[in-house]
Amino acid sequence: MWSFLIPVCFNICMEIKKLSIIVPCYNEGKKIRRNLEDKVLPFLRERRINFEIILVNDGSKDNTKELFNVLVLENVRPLGYDQNRGKGGAVKYGIEQATGDYILFMDADLSTDLKALDLIYADQDNADMYIGSRHLKESVLAKKQGLMRRFVGRSCRLIVNTAFKFKFKDTQCGFKLIRADYAKEMADRQIINGFAFDVEYLYMARLNNLKIKEIPVIWENDEDSKVSTFKSSIRFFKDVRIIKKNKSNYLFASK
Repeated sequence: MWSFLIPVCFNICMEIKKLSIIVPCYNEGKKIRRNLEDKVLPFLRERRINFEIILVNDGSKDNTKELFNVLVLENVRPLGYDQNRGKGGAVKYGIEQATGDYILFMDADLSTDLKALDLIYADQDNADMYIGSRHLKESVLAKKQGLMRRFVGRSCRLIVNTAFKFKFKDTQCGFKLIRADYAKEMADRQIINGFAFDVEYLYMARLNNLKIKEIPVIWENDEDSKVSTFKSSIRFFKDVRIIKKNKSNYLFASK
């Protein structure tokens, strides 16, 4: 699966005129500039992708805001707000500002290898929504999560797939690309600011018969993760219940 990725930038099937990349940032002052300059920007420029990167400071408590105030990089828009909303709230804010015809949101720690984007550009299915999956046969886990996080992840996946009749291998991988008109429709109807917003987006996509495709990823656990497993799990399951009760609002023809 991954052997053909070296020349893939010349094998473009997916037509994307402009790619908007949303990167939610919470206390990412130590890494975000280095990740952009050393990894993200060279990757995109090598492939001659027309892009914008929207960094969203989600009310960080470190020096992220100060860094954003002086950050000047081509095609990079540092935005944000002072009050922490949660990852879902940051993605929603970024989508509202995006100008591309496709929107990708990904994690600031780059736990998902950017080569997943090569798979999308080379794909001939032209799906409305591509979701990275750590649990497909072709996926590579360079560094796994700890035992507790893996247990919680499996539990979440089982509950979500059962509750919403999904068959996805992975709903929570932080690498998803959506056609912009659909992404903006989803953001407009979004009510979840926490990590369960991924489920909310997948539920909207399924209810509105969007074409969804899971893609394998190379993924490496970030040991500096700021997420509390216990607290985030409680909120996640509460939000899943809210999503389940909000079905009528998620039908695109209902407004």
